[in-house]
Amino acid sequence: MYRIVTKYTLVGYRTETDPATHTPHMALKPVPGAPHDFETEQAALDWALGNHDDMRHHREFVVLPVHHMVLTWRPDDTAA
Repeated sequence: MYRIVTKYTLVGYRTETDPATHTPHMALKPVPGAPHDFETEQAALDWALGNHDDMRHHREFVVLPVHHMVLTWRPDDTAA
């Protein structure tokens, strides 16, 4: 049996320059120091508000839902 689990991740916008054309563009990058995933969107926002040093290079950020497919086993699934 599989189920879908939704976690949330925090990514920030950073200005980068294309090395070939020297054109600046915005890129989504993981925030250094942030946990890999959060249980709720509000937990990610609370972390961003409470970690000013980690967020100083990411003045603009996005909280994205990340869906995981998880294999689960329940004893009633094996009933013959």
